[in-house]
Amino acid sequence: MPDYTLVCGVDTKHLRQLAWVWPTWRLNKPSLLKHPMLVFYDRHQVYKEQVKEAVDHPNLQIRPWPPAGVSYERIMEGKFGCPQRYKMLAGFVYIPAEFVQTKYWLKLDTDTVATGQDDWIDEEWFVDDPAIVAQPWSFTKPPDQMLKLDKWASTIPCLSIESEPLNLIPKERSDRLGHKRIISWCGFFNTEFTKECAGLADLNTYLFQLPVPSQDGFHFYLAKRLGYGIVRKHMKDRGWEHWGTEWNIRQSVEKVLSLCNE
Repeated sequence: MPDYTLVCGVDTKHLRQLAWVWPTWRLNKPSLLKHPMLVFYDRHQVYKEQVKEAVDHPNLQIRPWPPAGVSYERIMEGKFGCPQRYKMLAGFVYIPAEFVQTKYWLKLDTDTVATGQDDWIDEEWFVDDPAIVAQPWSFTKPPDQMLKLDKWASTIPCLSIESEPLNLIPKERSDRLGHKRIISWCGFFNTEFTKECAGLADLNTYLFQLPVPSQDGFHFYLAKRLGYGIVRKHMKDRGWEHWGTEWNIRQSVEKVLSLCNE
């Protein structure tokens, strides 16, 4: 089984969530403590000492994000174009590309609760050295994201000459593109592949910015376009719960910790 580094990204909101869920990770997935952990923090909202207070991992690396002088602007309407969201998701490409030293890195979102099953990683997932191992997902929002990536890739010679566009066209008036993909609230990414993603992004955009504001969409697109392996596995069957609201996160954490204290 390849070694990996656990990677999390936090601004004020997500640091609060990480402080809630970390006790469940430490309690129910103690194997995480045997692997390095890298937390990058929004340098405009969070201090390094606050991360240290929230996480007591024995091999913790903490890095500020983004680099000084780099800013993010709204690039589309709605929540998907939110500059803060865009900034933090870009960090999940550039920070692992620069600082992860292991073959893989594990992205865990701060709205993910560990419910049990510490022996949760299957060696067979990595037999063929896939680019991605993550939770399966069935759609992309906004619906034109993959078409935008096709348009971006057409300006990159090594992509436009050596590979074909995905041509994933959404149904008319649909708010999503239905297709087989992944979602990355719990997912492994090959570090060399992530370095390739970061390098390609920098060829035709401003430095430290992605062609679309989506880390997993960008990783998925390039893996699919380049013919790299993608393994889809249900992480909810492996002792993880993923929640959409802070109320649900808190309820889940309280339930997990109360059961362990009985």
